[in-house]
Amino acid sequence: MARARREPVPNVMLYNLRDSRGETQEQVAEALNALARKRNEVTAFAGNHISRWERGIVHPSRFASQLLAEHFGVSIVELGLARQKLMPPSRRAEMFGSITNFLSVESDPEESEPRVKQSQHEWLSVRKAVHRNHTRLAQTAAQLYPEEFRVGSTGILARPGWMLPVPIDLADITLRFDATAAPPKLDGTGEVTNHVRPLHSIEHRYQRYSQAIRDVAQPRLFENRLSWRLLTVEFEAGRGSLAFGQMNYFDAMDTCEALAHEFAAAHLVNDNQVLPATWRGLKFRKVIGDPFDLDQRPLLMSINTLTIRRDKTSASVVLHNRNAANVATSGGVIGVMPAGVFQPSSVRAGDHSDDFDLWRNIMREYSEEFLGNPEHDGNGPGADYSQEPLRSLDRARRAEAIRVYCLGLGVGALDLWGGLETIAVLDAEAFDELFAALVRVNDEGTVLRVGAAAPTVHIPFTREVIDELLASQRLAPEPALSLESAWTHRELLLS
Repeated sequence: MARARREPVPNVMLYNLRDSRGETQEQVAEALNALARKRNEVTAFAGNHISRWERGIVHPSRFASQLLAEHFGVSIVELGLARQKLMPPSRRAEMFGSITNFLSVESDPEESEPRVKQSQHEWLSVRKAVHRNHTRLAQTAAQLYPEEFRVGSTGILARPGWMLPVPIDLADITLRFDATAAPPKLDGTGEVTNHVRPLHSIEHRYQRYSQAIRDVAQPRLFENRLSWRLLTVEFEAGRGSLAFGQMNYFDAMDTCEALAHEFAAAHLVNDNQVLPATWRGLKFRKVIGDPFDLDQRPLLMSINTLTIRRDKTSASVVLHNRNAANVATSGGVIGVMPAGVFQPSSVRAGDHSDDFDLWRNIMREYSEEFLGNPEHDGNGPGADYSQEPLRSLDRARRAEAIRVYCLGLGVGALDLWGGLETIAVLDAEAFDELFAALVRVNDEGTVLRVGAAAPTVHIPFTREVIDELLASQRLAPEPALSLESAWTHRELLLS
């Protein structure tokens, strides 16, 4: 009889030790390799090993456990890696007699404490409700802000000038890196966010919203990657300029996801009824104030690309059905494809200047989301842009078989997450050649298919289909904005 597969049990202690030291998984792996060399042992640990140990996918070997204990300065028991030694029943009886008479084991009070369980259950219920009602919540949250900041009814906000009247070529945007940028004033910790963080124990709440996501929600994709923090935005005379510093992915979770949670808790009743927008109960959002103040909070920018396949007589788009169980943000909605956080291709320390490029970030996302390639997931040495499929994608753009436009930069009204909205138009021949191996399922969800008789990923780019997608209430704010803008400027984009 086949044995049921063991459900992974995350090693919270290992994660907390690494997180408290501010180390990446790759840095821990490199430290373990160095310790092994001191013992005249050869190892090749990588960040992926640490990730799998933390998630409980596999259990580290005895030697790896010893290295981890030495690195963190704790015992193997404290790491939660000690294996229990089994003793035959006859030997136990010989030594102790009846074990029930000898030892009474008290259950972990945290596991049996109903207040902790209830707090985490309620927190998780709100978080799931955010996924189910993301679009309507975003549209309602936009009503908190002046009309001049709202981008139509999409649920996106933009400072005047951030959204462009006419799309510009992506090449007309320049980037600048500022290594001396001061840290933001708010990081999502402290009393101001107590009400959106569940109990961790009887006495304490989780210190960070990201820690609650890790332990309670447990998304499959959740790593604290090095990312670039948006500092300034300028668009003028058909050109753009963006400046960035550094941040970590979880910094955005601690602020943006906390804001979304707070708004949903105050505005959702009966699980799916959204109340009119009010500032009542939005303590954290009030403290943040101006949603465009990039000194106040860490703003992580994603690059959201609407992909259009253009042939001689028609056009189609590719959309993504995001799986709420896999992703930490915007789960359960229909999004553009590809979409990804602007961040280096590797968590390893070193020079990331090759990755500090908008188009290269988009190319990596095409490789991962359209073709299912895992080699750009951050744990390796970094993307090699001279290798396939990145080389062919870049060649197609240079030949103008791919044209990439920027619509501007917006902020989601629900979570105040930044997004550079872009459109990539591919000639049909280039699309079919580059994405001949287009996947149906990727790490973040499934490629959306339409049509009952002959399902296809090529969704017709027509007014009727756009209206139907908008009416579904499942279209995330970003694709709603991109589809509307693409339709408005279809002559420019499809000429």
